[in-house]
Amino acid sequence: MRARRREVVDEYVEDGLAAVYSQDGVVVLLSELATTAWEVLGEQWAAADDVAAELVRVFGAPPEGGAEQLTADALRSLAEMHLVELDEGALA
Repeated sequence: MRARRREVVDEYVEDGLAAVYSQDGVVVLLSELATTAWEVLGEQWAAADDVAAELVRVFGAPPEGGAEQLTADALRSLAEMHLVELDEGALA
């Protein structure tokens, strides 16, 4: 899986949290983890494994393991909010 940011109207980041105003006219407040994932992404495609590696670097490994699966779930949540575009079939 790979992901990239979708175009948004505006974003504001303070103290590790982001408020993102989507093209759909909705403001979404992101958690610290989601904000970090959001900041890793840009206009170019990024591998979900690279996002997972950065999340582990910043927050440590999840206690139950499976950082890659948890990252994929987080990216899918961001996609449901129309903040991220996913390419589920991509290997990198």
